[in-house]
Amino acid sequence: MLDHYRDARYHDGGRGECVGGVRRFDCYGLVRAVRAEQFGLATLPCYAGVATTDARRVSRSLVEVRDGLQPCEAQAGAMALCYTGALALHCAVLVAVGGRLGALECTVDQHVRWQPLRQFCRDFSRVEFYT
Repeated sequence: MLDHYRDARYHDGGRGECVGGVRRFDCYGLVRAVRAEQFGLATLPCYAGVATTDARRVSRSLVEVRDGLQPCEAQAGAMALCYTGALALHCAVLVAVGGRLGALECTVDQHVRWQPLRQFCRDFSRVEFYT
């Protein structure tokens, strides 16, 4: 499953558009695509006009998405909502690899990467999970 996203690149506001044969995502765009494409879950709202440089708007938008989902334990297909202080500024989707649950995320520096869940959660003051 991860091979399908391995070559994707970070792009602010990216929702999976293919440019030169490469899909482009930001963190939310990747979550949105993987949940729908790999887990058959309802497609989340687009929020394409939210610039990642506007922290408060990013947080408001992610909280709006959260409010339409159900809290859950960490499980494959769940959205991980990541807080820095009081603001939700990042998200990822949980994916099992080799029986181990981890977070698939897209960042400016790393593009698309998978990390074991415990390691991923260390980077944030709080992480919540939603389906």
